[in-house]
Amino acid sequence: MPQKRKNFEALAFLEDDEYGGSRGDVGYNKPQSNKVSIIIAAGLMMFFVVDICVFISVARLLLEARYTAEDPQNMEFRNPYIGLDELYSYHKVKPSRYNALINEPRFSAQISPAEPSRVFPIDAHRWMSDFGVLSPPDRHLQVTRDIHTIVQFNVLDYGMEKCALTLRLPERGAVMPHPYSLPETGDVVSLDICELDVKRPLKEHELSWSTRPACIRNLGPLEAKIGGQVEMKAVECKSGSFIGYQISCTERSPECNVDVWTNHNQTWGVFINQYQTV
Repeated sequence: MPQKRKNFEALAFLEDDEYGGSRGDVGYNKPQSNKVSIIIAAGLMMFFVVDICVFISVARLLLEARYTAEDPQNMEFRNPYIGLDELYSYHKVKPSRYNALINEPRFSAQISPAEPSRVFPIDAHRWMSDFGVLSPPDRHLQVTRDIHTIVQFNVLDYGMEKCALTLRLPERGAVMPHPYSLPETGDVVSLDICELDVKRPLKEHELSWSTRPACIRNLGPLEAKIGGQVEMKAVECKSGSFIGYQISCTERSPECNVDVWTNHNQTWGVFINQYQTV
């Protein structure tokens, strides 16, 4: 028995030597493990600190952009017809021929010198349907001694860049979808047309006599015919541009009293004829 015990102890010592030391030496690895853990923890902490700093920086940039961004009213309108100017400049492409097209006002609003701050009702013919509120494409032309009408057009079509302001009035007694009124006497209505400085879309809900755009050119009187159509001289109108006019009674005809509505079925009132230029 003593011999067997001695052999067992000798075997135990041999096993310890094979693994580089006694079992009591295992504790020497703890400092190295702690060092690795500290490095990992420090790395994670640094990552979270950097992440938070980046998040704060992005949030600050977004907040600054929100309050200092360029006014959308001043943003550039990009040309959707890329390369067409260059294409047609070579005169090697023969374009198709198109008839004049009708461009109805993007909006029509009334202003009054008698009530300088008044904003007239907008979209008066809107109605409630099963799908919500619908706005028909009706445009109101109302011109009296105290009421002027401002119309604005958006020229979109490329190569149709010659525009002629046109006015069409119904016959007396004509059946119309909306009530209308014309001067009681005479067959001609004299209207004063003034071109406005409207290079950007106008804000209908802010438009009044006090906030109206400046008149940059008086186009002279337009002698509108009751039951007929009158067209002014065509002028250049670049694709993508906005043009607008103020319509009022002339001094020699202060009681012009025109009140008609334009709709998608019958083009009464004022609109633009666009003619091909390429």
